[in-house]
Amino acid sequence: MKNQELQLLYIFDAIMTERSVTRAAERLSMTQPAVSNAISRMRQIWNDPLFVRKGRNIEPTSHALSLWDQVSRPMYDLSNAASATQLD
Repeated sequence: MKNQELQLLYIFDAIMTERSVTRAAERLSMTQPAVSNAISRMRQIWNDPLFVRKGRNIEPTSHALSLWDQVSRPMYDLSNAASATQLD
């Protein structure tokens, strides 16, 4: 997997968690347009809209929910491993 794809998964995880592009951008210390550009790249790579507008928030598509089911736990585990202060 390419580094760019890993970055997209990290952004995808933040969007799924926050259910808001703006809040995901704040969480990632990115600009909102940068996150929107990442969504555009994700849509091309995964050939799915991934998110649809629902009022001021976004709703994930069924494909996005399926993808998140597959990546949310590994992303959580990687985040915890990277932030561990002590290794066994």
